[in-house]
Amino acid sequence: MSLEVGLNTVNPKIRILLKQGLPFRGHDESDESHNKGNFREFRDYTSEQNLALRKVTGKNASANSLLVAPEIQRDIVKCFAKEVLHSILEEIGHDVFCLLVDESRDISCKEQMAVVLRYVDKCGIVKERFVGLVHVRETTSTYLKSSIDALFAELKLSLKQVRGQGYDGASNMRGEFNGLQSLIMRESPTTYYVHCFAHQLQLVLVAVVRKHKGISDFFTRISDLLTVVGGSSKRRDLIRDINHEHVSKALGCGQLETGIGLNQEQCLQRPGDTRWSSHYKTLKSLVDMFPTIVKVLEIVEKDDKDWKHRDQASNLLEYFQSFDFVFYLHLMLTILTITNTLSLALQRKDQDIVNAIKCVRSTRCHLDELRRNGWEKVLDDAFDFCDKHDIIKLEMEDAYIDPKKRRKKSGITNKHHYEVDCFNDVLDWILQELDSRFNETSSQMLVCSAAFNPRDSFYDFNVENLISLAKLYPNDFNFGDLRDLSHQLCLYIVDVREDERFSNIQTIVELSQKMVETRKYLCYHLVYRLLKLVLVLPVATATVERCFSAMKIVKTYLRNRISDEYLSHSLICYVEKEEMTKVTNEVVVRRFMKMSGRRYND
Repeated sequence: MSLEVGLNTVNPKIRILLKQGLPFRGHDESDESHNKGNFREFRDYTSEQNLALRKVTGKNASANSLLVAPEIQRDIVKCFAKEVLHSILEEIGHDVFCLLVDESRDISCKEQMAVVLRYVDKCGIVKERFVGLVHVRETTSTYLKSSIDALFAELKLSLKQVRGQGYDGASNMRGEFNGLQSLIMRESPTTYYVHCFAHQLQLVLVAVVRKHKGISDFFTRISDLLTVVGGSSKRRDLIRDINHEHVSKALGCGQLETGIGLNQEQCLQRPGDTRWSSHYKTLKSLVDMFPTIVKVLEIVEKDDKDWKHRDQASNLLEYFQSFDFVFYLHLMLTILTITNTLSLALQRKDQDIVNAIKCVRSTRCHLDELRRNGWEKVLDDAFDFCDKHDIIKLEMEDAYIDPKKRRKKSGITNKHHYEVDCFNDVLDWILQELDSRFNETSSQMLVCSAAFNPRDSFYDFNVENLISLAKLYPNDFNFGDLRDLSHQLCLYIVDVREDERFSNIQTIVELSQKMVETRKYLCYHLVYRLLKLVLVLPVATATVERCFSAMKIVKTYLRNRISDEYLSHSLICYVEKEEMTKVTNEVVVRRFMKMSGRRYND
């Protein structure tokens, strides 16, 4: 069958295009064109090397065997996507999972909703898999709910299987009365909602920036700096050239080391309220590129033709060479270095809720330690920076002079202002916001979940807490199950504490895998069922955000007319590369041949 031969030969090329997120078609696909698009170029090159393919795609080949029609190519992509989804849904089966949802606009300004499922596979491994992109005409909670229902019906999933919800915290998602989470909980009461930890952490930092006048002014000046020095391609080139010159001199003097990944081209990133770690990256770049930034500002102040830019550069130069700037720079960089570690940890796909709570608590303890004993270190770092860049230092015992009220005596010393009114206030507000934003971590469900923590020979294990946790899931544990669970927990804890294979386990994800590996999940099936319910609880929506990043690669400015269904299928193949490798050409060909209305020649 010529079509089947062509499919078997061309499918590997289609697989490459899908995995790389590349378009199939070109602007000019005529025979005279020198660039016929990725698909035709791949096919023509392969046919030159492959006699079997040349026979079915040559001049005498039937038109429906050439595989160049847009409808045919979309059907092939659909077959790949359906096989990937089949593999994911087969892993889930009739088991429970968590729902992760977010919306974002694509390049053609369509509102798209990405849906990710979090579940535990047969090996005890936590997985987060992308299952579809849905175009939503409205972002109301009722419309989103109906779109999810339609997608679940297509995938043959039920909301009764959902045991958790994870969103970014928007009002239409987390609303207590009419939000998406409340609408789903009316239908399935045990689909507990967890606000994305990474978004909560970012909101903590944003709240502090808005509260403290000095910090707010600090980030406003940085925003102005990015507008001035990054406002034109000429100034950006100037930054690159000057920074390259400084790096070359430092390498020549032995101040910098050479190596893979070191001394790469740097730039200043504009911080955003919703972009995780963006403030940290901005401040880190500012410290590394400070001499370059000052040099560029001096050039703008002297040579720029626009008087507004000259005035802005002059004001920024004055501020960036003040002790106020240096102190706030090192204070916020110290704080953001601590919180950035937590932010990166929360974005791991296999992160579990118990370990996430531990990370939040340890970060809070670290910040509290900084509040009690970190003043001298931050001040020393600020003084060292001043010495390095010839910035005037302030004597801490001198009287503090308010820059806006220079003639009025403040009645306090510089030490009091920077330590009490700045350092202590900022850290107190961050600790207060952490406690407020992460108040869910003190809820009954998450406190009880911590009893599964395997660290220190299962030190936190508590039968009463785990029974209380099981009672929150009446659909999974009836009265008889609860009675049996109590006995199984007592036997389970004695068994795993005596088993050396469980002695070095640190997280409940590792515990789940070890229970499957040692087949103890069969002996303590109720314990394992409860453990899976804890594992599917979401930590962050990082996987959904990554899907939107992938969407920008697949649907570009030149592909802005791609259909919603084709976009969803292409994204599934691009995002779930691991599952794509499991899909064989044979099953794709078989599915393609079974599609309704398919005709082919023998």
